[in-house]
Amino acid sequence: MHVLEQVPPSPLLGFSACPDPTSIPDAKLGSTFRAFDAALQARDACTHTHCQRVISYSLTLGRTMGLSEHELVTLERGVFLHDIGKIHIPDSVLLKPGPLSPTEWTVMQQHSEIGFDMLRHNPLLADAAEIVLMHHERYNGSGYPMGLSGEDIPLGARICAITDTFDALTSIRPYRTPMSFEDACSYITSERGRLFDPHIVDMFSALSPSQWRAAHREAGANTALTSLSQAA
Repeated sequence: MHVLEQVPPSPLLGFSACPDPTSIPDAKLGSTFRAFDAALQARDACTHTHCQRVISYSLTLGRTMGLSEHELVTLERGVFLHDIGKIHIPDSVLLKPGPLSPTEWTVMQQHSEIGFDMLRHNPLLADAAEIVLMHHERYNGSGYPMGLSGEDIPLGARICAITDTFDALTSIRPYRTPMSFEDACSYITSERGRLFDPHIVDMFSALSPSQWRAAHREAGANTALTSLSQAA
């Protein structure tokens, strides 16, 4: 399985200048998003629905932080695609009904690089590809694949790190029961400044339980594909 060599930290990713994503007609990307959506849904329905929820959580958090329309569009696209590399992870690892072994975990970790490799040559998805590559980086440098820390990690990836973790903790898994909303929030808060950006954690904590529940309902009512390619 191909794995990228170490990729230089953002913004030196070797991309040509990426146009403002808000200026790109959705029709140009609509077929691409539909293909990725169908591939992920066919490969692993649980990962597909996970991505829908993480999009809703991320946009809720991004709006609370006052992100611009440009940043929100990039965030939505990057989060939509953050696990796309998992379509190339073997069934024995991706669909294993239990905890992964160290060797299997190493294979699973390749999904962020694989996803980036799938997107890196499309200049319209350059910024989103950074989120795909770096959403498992951690604020203290303990993440993967490059061990970036602090603000060397793109903002969208720092947001996705929190919302991706939050959804994983509160979702049913074959090998564990989900955390309660309160326990998951406590975990996120406990990792403030260590695994997660402290400012983003503060914004996360400022949102009420009712706002997070509304985001969860919205994820079920509206698919990401609708907003990403509605003009296609």
